[in-house]
Amino acid sequence: MARGRRIKICYVCEATAGGVRKHLRDLILGLPSKKFEIAAMLGDRGEPGFREDIRKFRERGAAVSIVGMTRAVSPIRDLSALRALRAGIESFCPDIVHTHGSKGGFLGRLAASASKVPRIIHTPHTFAFQWARGVRRWAYTAAERFAAKRSHVFVAVSPSQRDLIISCGLAPPERTRLIENGVDCAALFRPHAHDAIRRELGVEKHSLLVGMVARLAPQKGVKRFVAAARIAADAVPEARFALIGGGPLEAETRRQVSSLGLADRFLILGHREDAERLYPAFDLFVLSSLYEGLPYVLLEAQAAGLAVVATNVPGSSDAVADGRTGVLVPPEDTEAIAEAIVSLLKDPAKRAAMAEAGRRRAAERFSINEFLRRHEELYAEGL
Repeated sequence: MARGRRIKICYVCEATAGGVRKHLRDLILGLPSKKFEIAAMLGDRGEPGFREDIRKFRERGAAVSIVGMTRAVSPIRDLSALRALRAGIESFCPDIVHTHGSKGGFLGRLAASASKVPRIIHTPHTFAFQWARGVRRWAYTAAERFAAKRSHVFVAVSPSQRDLIISCGLAPPERTRLIENGVDCAALFRPHAHDAIRRELGVEKHSLLVGMVARLAPQKGVKRFVAAARIAADAVPEARFALIGGGPLEAETRRQVSSLGLADRFLILGHREDAERLYPAFDLFVLSSLYEGLPYVLLEAQAAGLAVVATNVPGSSDAVADGRTGVLVPPEDTEAIAEAIVSLLKDPAKRAAMAEAGRRRAAERFSINEFLRRHEELYAEGL
């Protein structure tokens, strides 16, 4: 590469929702334009706010194109997407193709390999085989191993994920890098906004508000959170609950809340582009996921100064220091989630100590600046 020329990076990603979208947005908008020339080939699920992200990417100078990648396996559409990806990659001539997620990762690595891109990097976020069962699990594992052979480097977003990559034989330790997700800790810590946001949401001043921010999809175990809320509501009369997020299970979740008699104590706020702004209203944060990579919402909640209750799954267990910044409970254990919520709501001193420890840990370990710096180092390797 000629001295002084910007490094050309092409991002490929099908999933444009939740943490994957946030991760990609941080990279495209955070990397210095004087060092990096960026193209992004993205899927479009019609997620709220995604078009605004595209506008910002283009303002930053990124060349953005929409490719018809679908989450479901579709041989005809997948082949069409593969051709489009290869054509786009060869037109841009990147130094690096950095793929994200399952479908974008599979098709993007195949296209980049066929186009003889010098360096192919993959960040899985989560693996499809983590949730699949039976023949699907076998098929997804085989597909990931096939694509792994076309990867020069795997980026793990958590230590647990790095261990999984190595133990599954996807890459040896020397071809893995650990770059944990990062958040803007200073911007998230806004305790002075507590009362104003509570008034905005219509939550009484004396209430104890338990919040969860998640896409309403099976991965997040939302049913368990609602069921735990029913138990906790009986034990702590002043407890109130808020769920922020949209997704395929929204209507079902609303029905569950109503059927459990929680309608007057449970806010379902739907998708909110300003979800981060609402953290100061919470007294406790919960995440009931069945699997994760490294969930941004746990990092954000702790940076905002909240104690957390989370299921003990890889990724979440990396984000939370059990007993110090929050409580980890077995996944799919409604009673354990409820017990942890009740325990912390009834112990404000413990809740405050965990909140402060979590805020310090987030600032020390999960900084957005460190996230960007580590990626800059990664992209400079071997060029």
